[in-house]
Amino acid sequence: MEIHKLYVISILCGIFFVAVSKGFQIREKGTFIESVTDFDVLIFTQHWPQTVCYTWKEKSSSNTCLLPTDEEWTIHGVWPTEYHKIGPQYCNKSLPFDAKALATIEDTLKIKWIDVENGTAHYSFWKHEWLKHGTCAAVLPELNTEIKYFEKGLELLDKYDMKNILGQVNILPGNSYTVQEILKGVANVLGKNCQVECVSNKKEKQSYLFEIRICFDKSLELVDCDGIAGFPTNCPSTRKIIYPGVVPNDFFVIQI
Repeated sequence: MEIHKLYVISILCGIFFVAVSKGFQIREKGTFIESVTDFDVLIFTQHWPQTVCYTWKEKSSSNTCLLPTDEEWTIHGVWPTEYHKIGPQYCNKSLPFDAKALATIEDTLKIKWIDVENGTAHYSFWKHEWLKHGTCAAVLPELNTEIKYFEKGLELLDKYDMKNILGQVNILPGNSYTVQEILKGVANVLGKNCQVECVSNKKEKQSYLFEIRICFDKSLELVDCDGIAGFPTNCPSTRKIIYPGVVPNDFFVIQI
C-alpha cells in the first residue's frame, strides 16, 4: 500500500512539473494570473499615430487625439509572445503598476509612448501595457522592473525607429504602397522579417498602415517574426495601403 501511495505521489509530482515547465497559465475572470511565464520572442510594436487616431475617432466623432508634434512612429508595447499564440498575459499580480516609478522618464514617454486616445484615464495606457505584457517580460533580468521595461521600449524605439527605417527605402507618409513593398523594405534594412498590421475601411475599400512589429529573442537580439500569430500581415495583398500623412476623416474604419 505504501509503495502504491508513493507511486501515485510521484506521478502527480511529475504532472505538476510538466505543467510548470510548459508555462501553463491559470485563468481568473478572463485574465492570466500568477502564471509561470514561457514565451519565444518579444514583439516590439510601433504604431502610426495618424492611423491610431483614425480608429479612435471612428468609435466616436467627438473623440480627440493626442498626436506627436512631429510625424513620428510611437510605441505600442513590448510583448512576450509564444509562437502561433497570443500571450502570455497578466503574469504576475505581485507586480502592480506604480506611476511614481516612471517619474524620471515620464516626459519622454509622453512623446514616444504617447496615449493617442485623448480623454482616457491618466497613465491608463502605460498601466495596461505593464500589467498585460510587462509582468510577463519581467522574467528577463533586463526587464525585471517597471522602469527597466519602459526604458527598454524607449531604447528600442531610438534604435529601430520605423519612420527612419521606412525612409531608407523611400516609403514615406502621404503615399500608398503594397504591403509587399513595406515587408520587403523593412527586411532589406533590418535583415529580418517583420509583421505589418492594417486597419481597413470596407465601405471605401481603403486600408491604412497601422502597426509594424519586429521581434527579439530572450537575449534581446533581433530575429525574424515568422512564427508569431498573424504573420506576416493582415493587410490586403491585392491593393495598395495608405500610409497617411494626416488623420483620415472617413470614420468607418474597422480593424481586420
